[in-house]
Amino acid sequence: MTEETLGHALTDKKGMGGVTAQDGFDYQMWDGLRRVPGWLANPVFEHLLFEGLEDYEARFFAPHAPEHHVLERYQAKGNDLGPADIREILEGFHAFDERFPQRARLHALVTPRLPPTLQWLGKHTDRVRRARPFYSPFSDIAAVSDAELNRRISGHFDEPLASFIANAVEFSEQNIPDLDGATRAFDTALGEAFPALDPRSSQVKAAFNALIELARGNRGRPLPRNALIDAIEAGLGERLPQPACFPLLMRSDRNESNELALEIDGSPFSGGSARFPQTGQWQDDLVSPLRQAAVWLRRNDQSRIAVQGSYRLTSAMVLGQSLRAAHGFEIEIPTREGVWRTDDHGSAQDASADWKIVMPSTLANGELTVCIGVIRDPSAAISQTAGTSHDAMLVAHLPKAITSGREAQNGVALIKDSVTKTVTSLNPQRVRLYIAGPAAFAVALGHRWNAMPPTQLHEYLADEQRYIPTASI
Repeated sequence: MTEETLGHALTDKKGMGGVTAQDGFDYQMWDGLRRVPGWLANPVFEHLLFEGLEDYEARFFAPHAPEHHVLERYQAKGNDLGPADIREILEGFHAFDERFPQRARLHALVTPRLPPTLQWLGKHTDRVRRARPFYSPFSDIAAVSDAELNRRISGHFDEPLASFIANAVEFSEQNIPDLDGATRAFDTALGEAFPALDPRSSQVKAAFNALIELARGNRGRPLPRNALIDAIEAGLGERLPQPACFPLLMRSDRNESNELALEIDGSPFSGGSARFPQTGQWQDDLVSPLRQAAVWLRRNDQSRIAVQGSYRLTSAMVLGQSLRAAHGFEIEIPTREGVWRTDDHGSAQDASADWKIVMPSTLANGELTVCIGVIRDPSAAISQTAGTSHDAMLVAHLPKAITSGREAQNGVALIKDSVTKTVTSLNPQRVRLYIAGPAAFAVALGHRWNAMPPTQLHEYLADEQRYIPTASI
């Protein structure tokens, strides 16, 4: 097999072309570096690489991806390209995607201008792609625009290349004639990514020059996030603003994506008319990505997490248990009453006057049923639908709303203490957990759910008046 048929290797003909060719490196370097502020504002951005398998590539952590990381791949060509050149580049993108599926979330062609006959291509794909997150809850609306874009592209490119272009390729017309133009583009990106900054032009120039020096000295070597931050801060003479807590978005079918947060896609688990998935999908598409996220956060020394988004009780419990206290995490949980902080430590004694706890005297088939209710006590419904007798059920009921993080932590401490005592005395092989209450409380409970037997979670189907099993933790 010749090197021309191997393809996509750093030492084949295409891979070596970028290293040996000097013309055009300034253009691709300037375009890559002007994007750095936007990437740094994204907390899951990890590395930038010039002259790898493409002119430059950015790598991001992605907990749902097969390898838990994805690439953005850029070809930046400072010269005028003809239609045949465009086709060759797009076919190269497509060949990579077919050989390495789901490794790249974006392939981008950057050039000062597209050929006149293809200028519509950049405008149309950009318009549809930008609007997709907004219309994502309305699949029928989005499908019309996607189909029309694909139809237009199919008039110029055969399938499956046309569909690939419509879904995965971005076109960016960037006229960057010189260093001054590149510095101005970097200044604009810096202001958009970090609006609290107000640097002088001399500081911006120094920061951009520091990035250039870093990039020139490391062609073919990955530039880690921290090195890029250090270079910018050295040039600015001040720190880049960073959030006090690491942002994590639990995206449901009601939330759009957020490039400023680590995103967990919980939309398949939102329930409602879409119903809940089978237990296996909970494990594969929610529990596993959250555990991967927790490992990545610990590896990157991120221990204080600010949760965003909306989520059901199971998702909340899995979220809290993935970011549990035993692993050094603390969580800020948004509620209508304000933020609940898991390090606002409570005590079981402080909660004992408000909560009613009924301890079990036996197990059902070697399993402990734990029933938790805030305002509503679901134990009677569970006894009827699950067939579990009351003497095999630990019931914790609070007949009023929880109004503060401290109250939540007090309740968590009491429930954890009660369950731990029961596990010690009865030695169940499994726990079946049922919760009726705010999702924020389930996050807080999951955060302390450590050293427990395997626990089966449940969701309530109101229209069928029964509980169904969901995830296991």
